[in-house]
Amino acid sequence: MALPSRYRILDYVFFIYFLAQIPSTIFFDTQGVYPQRLYPSFLQSMKAHYLETYRDPFLADAWQHPWYLAVCLTEHFLEVPFFFWATYAYWKGALNKPSVVLPALIYSVHTVTAVTSIFHMALLEDFSDYKALAPRNLEERFKLCSAYAIFFIVSFINIIDGVRLLWKCKID
Repeated sequence: MALPSRYRILDYVFFIYFLAQIPSTIFFDTQGVYPQRLYPSFLQSMKAHYLETYRDPFLADAWQHPWYLAVCLTEHFLEVPFFFWATYAYWKGALNKPSVVLPALIYSVHTVTAVTSIFHMALLEDFSDYKALAPRNLEERFKLCSAYAIFFIVSFINIIDGVRLLWKCKID
């Protein structure tokens, strides 16, 4: 069965992405910024497991990295409301809700920029003096980058798609 012409496969990809962003940001990403006492023990355990697995010094304590803290606060206060709206808009389809395209493009450019900074720090930073968990070797640095890669990939695809849709709107 073919999808109606006003719906695209990418709409469903972006719908799932933004839908997943809501709980992961609210219940997980915020733990790098706010006191642990605000979170139930099972969420604290998830964070501890993630930190042990990926040795992420940024999420371990965002306050030690002001640039990362700024990214987190932007995500918590500006992007979370957008995630709800983007989830709805992509469920309806970007061609049916074209007002999502430009904000999604702005979000995606911001995310690609932020993740590129994370990749840069993860690969090049000297973590030898860090008290928090941090990558100890190249393999762990790549593993940390892999934790952020999905955000880069989906956002990069959204940039390409958004530019294409904006260009199409100008021509039509």
